[in-house]
Formats: sequence, structure tokens, C-alpha cells
Amino acid sequence: MNRKLEEEKKSRNHRRNSRFELFHPGNLQREIDSYGYSFSMGKYSVFIFVTVAGAIGCSALFSLRWYLMVLIVMACTAVLPFLILDGYKQMYEHRQFLDVSDYMEQVLYSFRLNQKILLSLKDTRSLFEEGRMYQVLGEAINYIEQGSFEKDLYREALGIVEKAYHANRLLAVHEYMCTVESNGGACKEGIDLLLQDKAVWAENVMLLQEDKKAARMRVIFSLFVTVFLAVVFHCVYRSMPARYSIIYHPITQSATTLYLILNIWIVRKANKQIAKSWIEAEDMEEEKMYEYFQIVTSFQEKIEMKKSLILGIPLFVFGAAAGLRGHFLAASVLTAGSVLLLNQHKIGYRIAYDRVVREINRVFPGWLMEMALLLQGNNVQVSIEKTIETAPAVLKTDLQRLSDSLKQTPNALEPYLGFLGMFRLSSVLSSMKMLYAISESGSGIVR
Repeated sequence: MNRKLEEEKKSRNHRRNSRFELFHPGNLQREIDSYGYSFSMGKYSVFIFVTVAGAIGCSALFSLRWYLMVLIVMACTAVLPFLILDGYKQMYEHRQFLDVSDYMEQVLYSFRLNQKILLSLKDTRSLFEEGRMYQVLGEAINYIEQGSFEKDLYREALGIVEKAYHANRLLAVHEYMCTVESNGGACKEGIDLLLQDKAVWAENVMLLQEDKKAARMRVIFSLFVTVFLAVVFHCVYRSMPARYSIIYHPITQSATTLYLILNIWIVRKANKQIAKSWIEAEDMEEEKMYEYFQIVTSFQEKIEMKKSLILGIPLFVFGAAAGLRGHFLAASVLTAGSVLLLNQHKIGYRIAYDRVVREINRVFPGWLMEMALLLQGNNVQVSIEKTIETAPAVLKTDLQRLSDSLKQTPNALEPYLGFLGMFRLSSVLSSMKMLYAISESGSGIVR
């Protein structure tokens, strides 16, 4: 545990040092070059000139003192390297996604024709004339053609692609291809299922990116509106007689400077969010959904109610005291706050419950697709066991519980009916009844 903490600390220190290193133009250029793009010092000089000019113009618009103007210029130039790097990173991540999407589609179509992994990889490689995917596929092809391996030739070769592109969908595609390569048999229906799942996955990633772009545009538009209104009010204050003007008051100057720096920080955060890896976004969403799932499944109303009472009662008492003293506005605000705190456990549970249900409805069809592929060569119990490791967070716990129950009572219906039973989802219940029927029929083949 201590060793792990030390490694995390070193990683944080490394990231912190890397942030400061970006202030050096040469380091920024190398970072951008690592994404496969070129970035010249001439282009960087143009960015700096525009940034400084904009910062000075905005500061002058709000009549800031020269030393505060310098502070705004420093804030803008401090975030500039990160904004530039995020822009290139966004393009890089989008290209990564397109590479994975094109690879999965082409390799599945090729594999459906020849049912040979090596030939499919060669056909797919011809789709990429250059770039990272072209190089990675070349390494995988060379690994197969050399014929030297540790345990499983094809899984190790395809692992090269998985290591370069950490997409969960690749695992299912490669696992199915290895199974067919080893065991043979018809694969058209399985390929069709994988292609359908890939289409849904690609659409979800694109929608996620579009949502991020729309959110950034909303943030920028909101900032533009607030700055415009601030400029209007500033012009009104400037038109007032000098003895009534407050624009050069130290508090006004400090508040305006803080406001502009806060806007710069907001733009930086919004830009950073959209530049995040779509793979990282999937992992973070998984972690968040697992937290929501834990809140729902471990919720104890009596204990949570006590916490709400501890938080809400003092605020209610203060509100009542304020009302008795005639401070009705303060009493109304405090009373409303106490009502929210007294019910915060119910509100938090409902939010978590709704999020988990939406996530189950989103990921459950994909799990069924994986089950359909596995059932072509395994029985129901073995198929369920194989899906646990790569299952979404909201399904993993109940899948493990279902698998353990089936080991004890393999012919019982109750374990199937109890799967995600606390959420009472009709689609899940009907699907589990279908799996029970398949298990009872003794066939692991889905047509």
C-alpha cells in the first residue's frame, strides 16, 4: 500500500513538473510533435502577440491600473500553452477514435469473408496508408508471421493493438475472432452483432463529444454575455461625475481583476474538459456510475435520516430565531435551506437511483450482445462467468452474485429473477427469463 502511495505521489509530482515545463516553447513544441502535428515558434509568437494584445485591450476597457493590467497579461500568457496543447490534443483524440472505429469495422468485415485473423489484419492495414494504426497493425502482423509466442499467438498479436488503443470494444471483437480462428464454425451472425454494437458505441462517443462542444460553447457564450454587461455598467460608471465615480476605487479595481482572472480560469477548464481522452471519459464515467451504484445498494434510510436531521435542525432553529426577531427574508432563506437539508438523503438517493437506472438501460443491451456471442459456444452459466471481468460497473456486482448462486443451484429460476431485482426493470426481467429458458433447454446456441 505504501509503495502504491509513493508511486501515485511521484506521478503527481511528474505531472506538476510537466505543467511548468510547458512554459518553455521547446517543451511545448515537443509535446505537440508527440501527437503527430507540427508547431513552429513563429506560430507560437503570433499566439503570444494576439493574447497580450487582447489582454491589454480588455484591461484598458475596464480602466485597470497598469500593474493590474500586467497581472491580467501574465494570467493570459500562463494559460496560453495549455490552451494550445489542448487544441492539438483534441484533434489527436478524435483521430484516435476514428482509427479505432474504422479498424473494428474493416477487420470484422474482412474476418467475415475469410475467417483468418492474419488476412483480416492485412486487409485492414491497407485501409491506413500511414499513421499510428498502420504501424501498430504492422507490428501485429509481424508478430503472427514470426510465429514465436508465449501462450496464445493470436491473442498476443491482437494485444499489441489493444495496448496501443485502450478501447473496451476491441476486447470483445478480438476475443470473438480468436474463438472462431481456434474452433471454426459459422460467424456471420456473431459478426453482425458486433458490427451493430460497434455502430452504437461509435454513435455514443460522437454524441459525448458533441455534448462537450456544446457545453463549451454555452460557457463561452455565457462569459461573453457577462463581460458585455460588465462593460455596459462600466461605461455607465465612467459617464458619472468624477466625484461619484468608483471605477478607480481599489475595491472596484481588485474585484474587476479577480473577475477577469476567474473568466480566464473558466475558459481553461472548459477547454480542458473537451480535450480529454474519450477513453478516459469512459473510465471516469464508469467510476462515477460505480459510486452511484454503491449509494443506491448500500443506502440505509434511518442512518441517512439522522445525518439529515443533524444538518437541517440547526438551520431550522436559526430560521425560527430570525423570524421571531422580524428578519423575515433571512428566516425564509434559512427555512428553505433547512427543508433541503432535512431531505438531502432522499434527494441524493433519487438522483443516484435515476442515474443508475439510465446507465443500466444503456449498457444492458451491450451485455446481452456479448452473451449472445458467448452462447454460440458455451452454456449460460459459463457465458455469464466470462462476462464478469469486462462487465460495466453497474452490472458487475450482480453478475458475480448471479454466477455464485448458479454454482450452488444451477437449475433454479430465483437467481435469474433476482438479478438487478431492486430496480424492477421489465426489460432486464424478460431477458433473464429468456436466459433461464435457454439454460433449461440445454442449448448454448442462439440463432
